[in-house]
Amino acid sequence: MAATDPSAPFSPLGALRELQPFQWSAGLVARGMAELRIADVLGAGPRTTDQVAEAIGAHRPSLERFLRVCELHRLIAPAGGAADSAADGVGNRTADAAAGATAGGGRRWELTPAGELLRSDVPSLRGFAIAVNAPGMTRPWELVADVVRTGRPATRTVWGVDHWEYYADRPDEARSYAETCASLSVEAAEALVASCALAGEREIVDVGGSPGTVLARLLQQEPGARGVLLDLPWAVGFARKTFEQHGLTDRVELVTGDFRHEVPAGGSLYLLKNVLCDLDDAAAAQLLANCAKAAGPGSRLLLLDWEYTDHSSHVHANDVEFMVLTGGRARTEEEYRRLLAEAGFESPRRLPLVGHERAPIALIESVRA
Repeated sequence: MAATDPSAPFSPLGALRELQPFQWSAGLVARGMAELRIADVLGAGPRTTDQVAEAIGAHRPSLERFLRVCELHRLIAPAGGAADSAADGVGNRTADAAAGATAGGGRRWELTPAGELLRSDVPSLRGFAIAVNAPGMTRPWELVADVVRTGRPATRTVWGVDHWEYYADRPDEARSYAETCASLSVEAAEALVASCALAGEREIVDVGGSPGTVLARLLQQEPGARGVLLDLPWAVGFARKTFEQHGLTDRVELVTGDFRHEVPAGGSLYLLKNVLCDLDDAAAAQLLANCAKAAGPGSRLLLLDWEYTDHSSHVHANDVEFMVLTGGRARTEEEYRRLLAEAGFESPRRLPLVGHERAPIALIESVRA
């Protein structure tokens, strides 16, 4: 009988299969595998435990144990199709899986499709896996119940600073976060170029736009435009590298500052990509008011952000993450429209995001009244 059958005696082992409480570690295992660059080693083909240990400079017995939990989370598998030792959900070893070990060098492993996403030598989610499972993002989740009770984010309680101040003193985590933003922004930048008219723009202001991936692509699309990127001091350095790589430093001004207080004036187009989701309603309203103050009549504002819908999606998980980390929230299209109107932007219209029309993402264009 199923573990949830009320007529059956309670079985802790059966309940483990149903609840799977060990899943809390899945992200941390992915982060560890990414930091150790195990996927890079296995990307060249199956390797034994000894070969992986030598390649990454690891303690062999500890690595063997860690690789077994990587297998549990289906990031790697025994090479040659040996049975998954964790297939029953509670880690019981099977005879077939035990046979997957070689006589010398230990078990041979190969990457799964999920494990491929942790490589550093191909387009991947390696930086994402490291950043979202680093202490800055995981420790506040320990207080999720308190966040639900109080409605206040947990980062300051845990670290004594807000989410963005946290990165200022932790360059390694900041670097992983910037890498995450860059990898996720490449696709968004291409979608924006395909979805929005940019001809004739003279100055594009990317508010909170580090590491500059999106602005760089927009400037490539519209050679006559100049760019301004505003972000916090610790974040601007990552944008500088992006513009150097694209040969755009002479067309971009980097401005350090806090958009909650002021936004650079004079832009013909203002871009807010995944910024409002990190802000509560009061801060979001203040940011849009700052944009309205900085923009001249007729200037456009492009808003690209997660959309909260009735259909279950990853945005609902993102929404709780915003709640825990920053106090922000995903919003409905109507909520975005209302914030824009209250700030002094008119004629809001939703644009289809080319290639992602069915995604829970809102792209809204509006004009400064």
